[in-house]
Amino acid sequence: MTTCIIAEKPSVARDIARIVGATSKQDGYLEGNGYLVTWAMGHLITLAMPEAYGYVAYKAEDLPIRPNPFQLIVRQVRRDKEFVSDPSALKQLKVIRSCFDKADRIIVATDA
Repeated sequence: MTTCIIAEKPSVARDIARIVGATSKQDGYLEGNGYLVTWAMGHLITLAMPEAYGYVAYKAEDLPIRPNPFQLIVRQVRRDKEFVSDPSALKQLKVIRSCFDKADRIIVATDA
C-alpha cells in the first residue's frame, strides 16, 4: 500500500519524510518505505480576480462582488502588464496529482 502525505511546505515535508523513512529525493517529492511525501508551497490555487467574472472596473454599485460559483485558478504571477499562471505552481500541482494517482490513501498534513 502506498500512502501520499502532502505537507504545507518543503521543509515540513522533509521532516515528515525523515520520520516515515521516505529518503529517495524525486522532483517535487520524497519517496520510500511505502510513502510519497510532497508539498504545496503555500497557496497553489487561488480565487479568480473580478475580471474573470466580467468586472473590468470597480464601481460602488457592483460591491460586494459575490460570484456564484466562485472560480478557482492556479496562483498567478505578473508578466509585463498581465497576470499568468505561475510556472512553479503548475509544475508542483502536476507532481501532487501524480503522487495522488499513485497512492492508495492520502494524508493531508497542511495547516487547517
